[in-house]
Amino acid sequence: MNVLGLSSFVHDSAACLIKHGELVANVEEERFNRIKHTDAFPIQSIKYVLYAGNIQMSEVDAIAFNWNPYKSLIAEIIKFALVPITYYKVYRKTNPPKNFRSIAATFKLRRIIDEHFPNQFKGKIVWVDHHLAHLASSYYLSPFSSQNADVIIMDAHGDDCSASVFSVKDHRLHLLWKIPIFHSLGILYTNFTNFLGFKDFEEGKTMALASYGRDTYQNLFQKIIELQPKGRYRITDQKKYLALWSYMNGNLEKELGKKRNEGEPLEQRHFDIAHSMQNRIKEAILHMLHHVAASSGNKNLALSGGIFLNCDVNKEIILQSGYEQIFIPPFASDTGGAVGAALCAAFQSFEKIPTNKKAFSPYLGPEYKNEEILTVIKKYSVNYKKIEYPWKKAAEYLKDDKIIGWFQGRMEAGPRALGNRSILANPFSRKIRDRLNLKIKGREYFRPFGPITTVDAALNYFDLRLPLPELTRYMLLTVDVKPEYRSKLPGITHVDGTARIQVVTEEFNPDIYRLLLEFENLTGYAVLINTSFNRHAPIVCSPEDALDCYQTTKLDALFIGNYQVE
Repeated sequence: MNVLGLSSFVHDSAACLIKHGELVANVEEERFNRIKHTDAFPIQSIKYVLYAGNIQMSEVDAIAFNWNPYKSLIAEIIKFALVPITYYKVYRKTNPPKNFRSIAATFKLRRIIDEHFPNQFKGKIVWVDHHLAHLASSYYLSPFSSQNADVIIMDAHGDDCSASVFSVKDHRLHLLWKIPIFHSLGILYTNFTNFLGFKDFEEGKTMALASYGRDTYQNLFQKIIELQPKGRYRITDQKKYLALWSYMNGNLEKELGKKRNEGEPLEQRHFDIAHSMQNRIKEAILHMLHHVAASSGNKNLALSGGIFLNCDVNKEIILQSGYEQIFIPPFASDTGGAVGAALCAAFQSFEKIPTNKKAFSPYLGPEYKNEEILTVIKKYSVNYKKIEYPWKKAAEYLKDDKIIGWFQGRMEAGPRALGNRSILANPFSRKIRDRLNLKIKGREYFRPFGPITTVDAALNYFDLRLPLPELTRYMLLTVDVKPEYRSKLPGITHVDGTARIQVVTEEFNPDIYRLLLEFENLTGYAVLINTSFNRHAPIVCSPEDALDCYQTTKLDALFIGNYQVE
């Protein structure tokens, strides 16, 4: 059975292919059209995943979509009926309101498919509940997918809720309870991100700010997010703090001071707001997890939804939740919506999951042959040469304080670079970190960079023990840098002494692993700064993207396939 998974019309459009039960390919449309978080129909992504699977649209048995438009429509009508003025304030710039427009487009999905692939698709369309898609992208891909587990989904909102708590026991799924949309921690986090002067989808900046702050507003956030019995929580005083209103009604400015506008200087209160909110959200999530774990007795936990891209939250879950195995996919946000929808449609039952499946790999995007890369290079006014072992030369450049682009193998899925579409630098100097932030990436000074490292080095430099958490593979976990290494590795050590780590093995990513070993031979340290290969744009996908970004950012060198460009 061939299942095409789709996510579209809202944000983070993507396509995925499950071929005979195997995850073959997944890619976000933004990597092709170069528009961050695009809601465009993912036609280029569809063409790629069909190509990767060596099939035609006529061979697709089902198309799975990661929203249920019927549920979504009912939820929008309820929101509009309950808070019409607020609803207008949120969506007044779009006519009709964007959510209704997106739902209408979803209902036209078969027609849209037929426009691009005339008379080819004869299969069925499966509407997948949004939180069930998140569940599938986490539980089905986890190392414990044949075992009992708890599964928790938390995001801005699904079709009709903002959090869902499930339990898998004896191959049967049980929905335990939900948190309504009006009590969404995800929407609350986004709205406070806006209050701090950042845009939608810039919640990572708020996460970075929190490390500089104090718990000055502890009492306020304890009042806003109220912990309830049996693991529940709620947003209190709806007229003041309703997630859909947030700062728009002016009440928060009475408590926290004037909303910061983009580009205005950051004050200590901004750091403190981020810190206080982050702490209270961690308390609410741990409150939920402790109750669920105690009630179920399960030792495995699968998590998904945008909330779980927060590495600081994930750190506390690892340390305090009490679960033995925890899995979060690298595309925990809606970037994994297509994957989850396709998995739901492919397996349908928890008894159909293959027990001998391949170990999950996030490298699911396009790959380019050296011949294709050379053809592109020749179109640019750059010096280049072919090299047999790119990791050897790259390690020498990195040792000499050079900042390089690294473009190898299949592109990673999800919002974070995992070693195949990366900008790399050595971690020994704050000057290199500052150059990366201010000149190469064009980012704010307060944003940290994560390390990429080997297992042995991770155990040496960071507060980690074997077995390493699965989350260390996907840059989803903050860990403490050992005190004796913080001054030696300032490029990857955040102000609070932590680092957002990625650990690789030879099996997981042989190219970056060889580079780390070569760098260790030259410097004694198998650790590098790893950040996404981009500048104010989606992560690069093609050789053309890589060459354009290389020239724009003025990197010291680009290692692309078996070619060195400078």
